[in-house]
Amino acid sequence: MGLDAVEIILRAEELFAIDIPDRDASTVKTVGDFYNLICGKSGVPPLESPETSEKLPTITERERIFLFLARLKPLPAPNSVLPWSPQSVWDCTVAIFVDQMGLKPEEIIHGAQIAADLGVD
Repeated sequence: MGLDAVEIILRAEELFAIDIPDRDASTVKTVGDFYNLICGKSGVPPLESPETSEKLPTITERERIFLFLARLKPLPAPNSVLPWSPQSVWDCTVAIFVDQMGLKPEEIIHGAQIAADLGVD
C-alpha cells in the first residue's frame, strides 16, 4: 500500500470517526469496496449504485475538531455531521478522492479500480 492509499484511509478514518485496520484495507480494490467498508464500519446500509451529488460536502474546522474529540470521548453528534446516510457517506468518500488526489468527481465511480483506474498507489 502506497502513501496515497494510506493518506486516503487516514482521511476516511478521521472524517467518519472509524478505524480501518490494515487487514480490512488490504481487501479494498474498488471505490465501491471502500464505500462498502466505510458504510459497514459506520452502521449505514450502502447504496447499490450510488450517484454523486452535484455539490460535494466540505468539512469545516469545527466539524474536524468534533470528529477528533469524538474519537477521544463520546459526545452528542451535531446534526450537520452525523448521523450518516448512505448518500452522505458516498459523497464524502468521493470528496476524499477529489481532495486528496486532485481527481474529478465524475472519475470516481462505484466500480472504479482504485489503483488501475484512479492511479492511487
